[in-house]
Amino acid sequence: MIIKIVYDNKAMHGFKASWGFSCFIEHDINLLFDTGWRYSVLRHNMEKLGISINDIDAIFISHSHWDHAGGLKKLKLELEFDKTKIYVPPSSNLEGIKISNEEFLPNFISTGEINGEQSLIVRDKDKIVIFTGCSHNGLKNVIKIAEKYGSIYGIIGGFHDFREIDILKKYKIVMPCHCTKLKKEIETFPNAIECMAGKVIEI
Repeated sequence: MIIKIVYDNKAMHGFKASWGFSCFIEHDINLLFDTGWRYSVLRHNMEKLGISINDIDAIFISHSHWDHAGGLKKLKLELEFDKTKIYVPPSSNLEGIKISNEEFLPNFISTGEINGEQSLIVRDKDKIVIFTGCSHNGLKNVIKIAEKYGSIYGIIGGFHDFREIDILKKYKIVMPCHCTKLKKEIETFPNAIECMAGKVIEI
């Protein structure tokens, strides 16, 4: 599995930073998780990472807030709909396939919607990686659901106001991104990776 951070508040040299989050997951399929706020930033960073619009097999939207779904409208205009599926929370007014707690694609599992937000669980053999938007649904809730599917290897995304941060030390990697209040504290952990647009991780 290869994970490319496409959109974040911070960016590596040559990439653009903007408020919001998106990452591209290369696994059995290529899935874009969230779209950030501004499509121009999303597109710029995708191109810098070598991601073509045609590389996207599916899109997963964690929640409908503008900083996570703002780039979706313009992105959809360029997509070939016969090849692309968009998965959205049931309460969302976004166009797409509404999913609950289920494996909606092979090895791609939604936690189901809690407080208007869903998180993504990706299974890679015996490893589980969690992807979160902002964690308005409670990171502890997300972890509890993910544990049912296997051993958690890592957590990537926004952790919101999650405060029991010491439990994050037991995972192989943690990457606190946009919308993480205790980001600086978590980044001191030996297993933490700094989140920035342009960062690429291989698992």
